[in-house]
Amino acid sequence: MKRHWIFFLLINLAFIAQMNAQVATPSNGKKLDARQKEQIQIDDQLASQYFREQDYENARDLYKKIYEKTNQTAYFQQYIECLLHLKDYDKAERELKSFVKKNPSHYKSAVDLVYVYTLQGKTDKAKKQYNELVKDLPDHASTIRSLSYAFQSRNMNDMALAVLEKGNTLLDGKETFYLDQASIHQSSANYQEAFRYYFLEMETHPGQYNNIRNRLQTMLYYDVNHSISDELRIALLKQTQEKPDNLEFAQLLVWFALQQEDYDIALAQSLSIDRKTHDQDAQINNLAGICLNNKQFDVAQQGYTYILDKGKSSPYYGQALTGVINADYSKLKAANSNDTKAYEKLLNRIAEAYTEVNSNDLSKLTLIQADIMTYQLDKTEEAIDMLKQTIENVGGKQDKAELKLKLADIYLYKDEVWEATLLYSQVDKSMKEEPLGHEARFKNAQLRYFIGEYEWAMSQLKVLKAATSKLIANDAMTLSLVIKDNLEADTTGTELNRLARADYRIYQQHEDEAIALLDDIIATGNGISKPHALFRKGEIMEKRKEYASAQQLFLQIVEQYSDSYMADAALMHAALLEHNELKEKDQAKQHYEKLIDEYPTSIYTAQAKKNYRKL
Repeated sequence: MKRHWIFFLLINLAFIAQMNAQVATPSNGKKLDARQKEQIQIDDQLASQYFREQDYENARDLYKKIYEKTNQTAYFQQYIECLLHLKDYDKAERELKSFVKKNPSHYKSAVDLVYVYTLQGKTDKAKKQYNELVKDLPDHASTIRSLSYAFQSRNMNDMALAVLEKGNTLLDGKETFYLDQASIHQSSANYQEAFRYYFLEMETHPGQYNNIRNRLQTMLYYDVNHSISDELRIALLKQTQEKPDNLEFAQLLVWFALQQEDYDIALAQSLSIDRKTHDQDAQINNLAGICLNNKQFDVAQQGYTYILDKGKSSPYYGQALTGVINADYSKLKAANSNDTKAYEKLLNRIAEAYTEVNSNDLSKLTLIQADIMTYQLDKTEEAIDMLKQTIENVGGKQDKAELKLKLADIYLYKDEVWEATLLYSQVDKSMKEEPLGHEARFKNAQLRYFIGEYEWAMSQLKVLKAATSKLIANDAMTLSLVIKDNLEADTTGTELNRLARADYRIYQQHEDEAIALLDDIIATGNGISKPHALFRKGEIMEKRKEYASAQQLFLQIVEQYSDSYMADAALMHAALLEHNELKEKDQAKQHYEKLIDEYPTSIYTAQAKKNYRKL
């Protein structure tokens, strides 16, 4: 109903704008002198004001007066609007019947007469008037749409749809009104019918794929209770089963599955398409990368392996080879594996892969290799030497920056602070307004935080809070709050120094030392430093798979420090543990709901909504 009134209001405003913009010129053959024209413009403006102020009686009288002088239809329609607002339906009926008799091709007024009959309860007359309109409907698309719009403006959607359906028959494929029909059903929340007509449009006009996908995207954006996405899933699955050879429906299902984070369905559908077309390597490779970034390691491995099975004839062979190694390594890291043999095996695979990839993929393999050598096999110096050599030989600006960033991370891990800050600064300078440059700047600010140079760190974080990368902007905001709030609570910086030392030990993977420092803060710290310490300890417990202990630490923040900037993140971590590890589904639902209700602006809210829906 709200959409109907908005639509109705826009039409009225358009009429008012039209009347205000024009110089009143009669269409009845009579000429008006300058004084009469000026008076009509004054009356027009006054009538518009009365109408806006809902003084419909005065507006009615003025619009009737102007119409009688000018014979312009727009004024007549405004006169009728006033009668309708005043519920003077008998007068409106008489005026409309007279007008329609003189102007049989003016569909807006003819539809208004149907509307007035309906308001009066004169169903037979309304039906008769409607049938007369449709009986003589010409086979012109613009006329058919105009009549349908007129019915929509009065919220008579069934009649609007019937007009369009007859238009489809009249034009017999020369033009269709499926999109118009879909829009009406969508505005009436009849989503199944909306999807049916969107799919008919796609089938009839394949070039409409992007347009329809964008319309569906808009629908999903306003899908508060997920009813639309549930119906769309069913409709798409049915469509792809009934029309397996229509690749656009298959692609639409891939797109929708990604929107819903159903990565396995998206990949399965992409593979199905490729078996028919043999041209989906780029999409499968990209999809595998999305899965990898979202920690869907098995799905990523499946996608990359599919490309590898095609052999080196695929232009994405090198990327897939690098990707599958990265997926295997990421899976081991996520499981916090200490399997030295598995990591050694990965290094051997990387060494073999070097001969099979191009220069772009070579640097990415080097990054994975350096990571394994440093953090898993205690071969830090070898990793540093390898990175230095690769940086000298690689040509690409992006590749060189990524390698420098990794080298800086390793120097910081080794406690070689000044080597690290120099490299971070170089990457920041060379990739100034790009995501990699923002990442380097954040890491440099974090380094300064670790060593107690808080003012320098804050100056960089202030800039990064407006970074285009949401993740970097949020990390910058969080770290700046850590520094700012702790210094305000303790101007000596003692408390902040303790936090910074603990965070640095975590970064260097000296977890036992970090826990000792964090426990001391939890026992003796203030209300600013404690939630931070609890959160960091919770992350360590989570990494060690001590999930119940981690859950308790996160929930302690939520219960005792609900106003802390760590509270929403702690609540999300607790809910994820309950959802995925502790199998406490009801508890997870409660905490997702709490996050949605109490922290609506949190960056975790969107994910909480999706997870809540899945549960």
